[in-house]
Amino acid sequence: MVRTLRRVEAPRIGTGWDVHRLVAGRRLVLGGVDVPAPAGFDTHSDGDVLSHAVVDALAGAIADGDLGVHFPEDDPDADEARSLGFVVAFAARVRERGLQVVSLDSFVVHGTVRLRPHLDAMRANLADALGAPLDRVSVKARSADGLGPEGRGEACSASVTLLLGPSGP
Repeated sequence: MVRTLRRVEAPRIGTGWDVHRLVAGRRLVLGGVDVPAPAGFDTHSDGDVLSHAVVDALAGAIADGDLGVHFPEDDPDADEARSLGFVVAFAARVRERGLQVVSLDSFVVHGTVRLRPHLDAMRANLADALGAPLDRVSVKARSADGLGPEGRGEACSASVTLLLGPSGP
């Protein structure tokens, strides 16, 4: 009798980080949520640093470049693009490799806007975009206590760590 052994994918870890300058009159989008704020991201897309960091973490976990490789700034289709769509597209690449999100932990740093009321919506958006159960996605907020550009409200950053594992049968 001949048995075929299936290659089992080892767990993979990815980290992502992004930061953007804030300017008056622009939208502040985090995890696909429009957050009421006096200033938003000075970028070509919606500037969603949380979604950008998620894409970088996914890309790193499967050793497939980064956000700029797959969604370059000079691509006219990226102008005003919804960054959550980047997460959806990259999550599909991960699934094509037989992997799924086991756990995602993240935090957003913004010194002048209260993010806590929006965290559940960010989690739900990211879980949906990733095709992951809600209990595998964590989003936290920090203020930076007035320190650095984030603390002074000049910038907003996000950091993500995630674990990918083999998809179920």
